[in-house]
Amino acid sequence: MKSFKIKIPELCAPAGNMNILKYAVEYGADAVYIGGGRFNLRSLGDNFSTSDLREAVKYAHSRNVKVYFTLNAVISEHEIENLKKYIHKIKNISFDALIISDLGVLKLVKEIIPDIRIHISTQTSTSNHVAANLWGSLGAGRVNLARELNYCEIESIVKNSNVEIEVFVHGALCISYSGRCMLSKYLSGRDANKGQCSHTCRWKYYLMEEKRPNMFLPVEQDRRGTYIYNSRDLCLLEKLDIIVGSGVHSLKIEGRNKTENYVSLTTWVYRKALDLIAEGKFTDQKKKYLLKELDKSTHRNFTTGFMFLDGKENKELIDNDNVGYIKKYRFVGSVEGYSNKYKSPIIRARNQIKTGDI
Repeated sequence: MKSFKIKIPELCAPAGNMNILKYAVEYGADAVYIGGGRFNLRSLGDNFSTSDLREAVKYAHSRNVKVYFTLNAVISEHEIENLKKYIHKIKNISFDALIISDLGVLKLVKEIIPDIRIHISTQTSTSNHVAANLWGSLGAGRVNLARELNYCEIESIVKNSNVEIEVFVHGALCISYSGRCMLSKYLSGRDANKGQCSHTCRWKYYLMEEKRPNMFLPVEQDRRGTYIYNSRDLCLLEKLDIIVGSGVHSLKIEGRNKTENYVSLTTWVYRKALDLIAEGKFTDQKKKYLLKELDKSTHRNFTTGFMFLDGKENKELIDNDNVGYIKKYRFVGSVEGYSNKYKSPIIRARNQIKTGDI
């Protein structure tokens, strides 16, 4: 009987600054995705200066890790000229791909950097193979599918597409279709589609009856209010072997605004899981251990999202019991180097360190 070696997809991790990029690389990412100061969906984060971008590419490439650059914001008419200047500014940086969601950006990039590889952002809500192949015909080499798809849909898209397929496996979920939410802009003036989301979907909400304008009614029975839009965090770790079997080319972790602790931990866990899958050792015991490790990061309650819904309602998507983050562990510090003089690691304290923490 012939044995077939399973194809392990790429692991793509987020990095909000140079320091976090180094952690993502060292903890097992095959690729990292980063953003500059403009035109990406994390415009409120640290992001990378032009010199940082060059350093990031040099560092990652020297360790055989790819770097994808995000230009995935929705572009308004008044931004076009500045966008052109920005594309010219970065055109000589050796990115492995640009991540794009706007057709206008795609056209300009193809004109200014004709040989650059293009990845299509989940912001386009690509939900079928016809759309994926259309992106391919326009010059894209990879499409990140909408988060709202289930496993069977993803598997079918992979089989019928002529482009690489990428899916998110971990991180925050939006209550709207990606790229179509206007709630933040309406309530806070910050446009989620330009990287300024204020997470208004996680605020407390009450109902008001039309004829009783001054009476605000809570929509649940406990004292904490109702979080009707409050989605849990996506975590597909336990089903990762099934997802790998679908044939997807890349697995992506959300979190360019996250800390080095979060990025290094989640990257390491998913790297370990993929290695175990390749070895045929991704057992229930190993899954339990890795989930326990994931629990050390700051996160919301987990859900498998839409992945295994198969058209059925999943009440676990919305977290009615917890509006905030779960913090079971305290991030006390990071190892910054090694002291030959004292024969010990150099640790940068990030929180109060008590006896027994290290």
